[in-house]
Amino acid sequence: MTGAGPDEPEVETLRTAREEARETLDAQLAALDDIDSKALSMFRLNVALVGVLVSALSFAAASDVTAATALVNPAVGAGVASFALSATAAGLTYTASGQHVGIGPRALEAATGRTEREFLSSLLSSYAHWLRYNERTNERKALLVTLSVLGTVGGALGLGVGAVAAFTGLFLVPAAAALVVVLAAAAVAGVPAQFRRLLGDAQSDADVVSPKSAEEPMLGQRTFKGRDRRE
Repeated sequence: MTGAGPDEPEVETLRTAREEARETLDAQLAALDDIDSKALSMFRLNVALVGVLVSALSFAAASDVTAATALVNPAVGAGVASFALSATAAGLTYTASGQHVGIGPRALEAATGRTEREFLSSLLSSYAHWLRYNERTNERKALLVTLSVLGTVGGALGLGVGAVAAFTGLFLVPAAAALVVVLAAAAVAGVPAQFRRLLGDAQSDADVVSPKSAEEPMLGQRTFKGRDRRE
């Protein structure tokens, strides 16, 4: 029986790292697909709501001009605009940036003639790049889909304030209450933290374990769906 070569232990380590990287990449892709699915649902919902609202207002205007005039107030306008902005954010979420799914054909062709150790080392470097790229895409999509949800909430509140203003004449108090609800929802959803994470997070990659920390737990790759924060 042929004994293991001198590089066999290192190759085994590279193989294990490759398997872990593949599982992590698959988890990232699943998270991105989940966000895209939610964004598409939000887009369809908001487009449908805007269409129903415009049709309802047109019908009201044709039936009773006075009632339609009362309903067409700044709050209702803000609500419709919020739905439209929510649909825009959802559309951007669905179309924002591509994602790396794995090795490409050129890299596979270039693998001919390389040793397993060389190929695995190159592949792991590529995985690190793909994971970082997908993480940035994940952060953008998570923020956009959160803004889309908040836009829908804001649109519903705007319509409620508009209806209250049309039938009771009250505006400032309901509008202030709606604004507080939206701001509170944004805070709970972690929108400020998401902006900071997206725009100001220049945290260096610590995924490579240094010799001094070889016995310490490795930093894991996270996926984001909203207010999640790095630890």
